[in-house]
Amino acid sequence: MFEPLPKTLSAPHGLRPAAVLLAVFGEGPLAGGSLLFTVRSDSLPHHRSQISFPGGALEFGETPLEAALREAYEEVGLPPNRVQPLGALPPALSPAGFWVLPVVGRVAGEVPLKPNPVEVSEVFFAPVSELKKSPAWPEWRRGRYVWHFPWQGRDIWGVTGNILREFLGRLEP
Repeated sequence: MFEPLPKTLSAPHGLRPAAVLLAVFGEGPLAGGSLLFTVRSDSLPHHRSQISFPGGALEFGETPLEAALREAYEEVGLPPNRVQPLGALPPALSPAGFWVLPVVGRVAGEVPLKPNPVEVSEVFFAPVSELKKSPAWPEWRRGRYVWHFPWQGRDIWGVTGNILREFLGRLEP
């Protein structure tokens, strides 16, 4: 269903390697869980006020898994030892100059989150089953398709929308 987690991430020329965590909360099949999303702070230099998955640039010597777990802890207080890594999705291009590896992980049980207000203005969970039913559509933007997923008055789009489309397409029906 998912690709093995790579130890390194080579980005095309001019792009910075980055990783995000698709944290699926809940027991049982992934399609029955809920995905963790953040709304980025409006003071950040990239993707301000947009819906995203926790994540960021890889630090020197860091694996994509380590980066995704570190960023999730820094942004929302998700302890790395509570995440069971399941694999990765293909890298996605961010117009801000990042080559983003999506890391998929399961989080079982209750985990109190503590968003870092410098990076995150809000945290919310969206049931995977509802996202699968979303009337998603593509938009041609900056030479590529960008997917939009409307959910409860929100527009999950851009890099996050493209990663979400890939994730949902890999789930069993």
